[in-house]
Amino acid sequence: TNTQNMTKVFAVLLLLFFFVNAYCQEQNEVLLNKVLSQLKLNKKDIHEPLYRSKVLPNKTSNSVLVIPKYNVNETDEQGHDFFVFDAYIVVADNATGKIISKFVEKEAWTSDAMVLSEVTIDTGLYQLNEKDRAFGVRVSYRGSSNPNPYSYTDLSLFIIQNNLLKRVLNNYQIDRYSGEWDTRCAGEFTQINSVINFDKNRTNGFKNIILKNTIENTKSYMKNDECEKKVTASKTVKYMKFNGKEYNN
Repeated sequence: TNTQNMTKVFAVLLLLFFFVNAYCQEQNEVLLNKVLSQLKLNKKDIHEPLYRSKVLPNKTSNSVLVIPKYNVNETDEQGHDFFVFDAYIVVADNATGKIISKFVEKEAWTSDAMVLSEVTIDTGLYQLNEKDRAFGVRVSYRGSSNPNPYSYTDLSLFIIQNNLLKRVLNNYQIDRYSGEWDTRCAGEFTQINSVINFDKNRTNGFKNIILKNTIENTKSYMKNDECEKKVTASKTVKYMKFNGKEYNN
């Protein structure tokens, strides 16, 4: 019957998905080990939960690897982790594992009261000119206070030039959320989200960045035993130009 056939097809697809997934994970593991060996690092030197890798869409033979290496790795008596990471941003050949270019920054990220919660590789269309396309690394932090929620995401952009990896945008705060409330209802919150676009005008060979920011202010209050919200939104636009080394305001 059709239902049985559909079930068989679904089972085969599911099996295929698991095999492909397992193969990809294995390949990723192999690539990481080859890269670590060239960097003269061991697995125990890195914080694996935040390690990321992604194939470059404009050059699928290469992958970006973001490797957080422990500089400080401590846990206090209350069980709170304190980390300081050296950032290793690497572009490697998928087939051989050979490092093509790398960027290393000592003590780049700290995870303490503001917890480093997520690292993502952003391969959006950051086309800076005809030949240079950047990729992004987003690093997200969140505070641990319930009455004063606070979180933000920094974006850095990188390009490969003459086999050197250069950072052209340094930790720009692309998203932010903050607030103060009584943990039941009453409070005020602000959320800012930015989107990057590019201008046709250029400075020092790179297109100017147009940052479109959406700012949302929320006020919550009790009214007739109900928690009511009032939201006001506004938009701003900001330009950033390349000064020959990196983008700045």
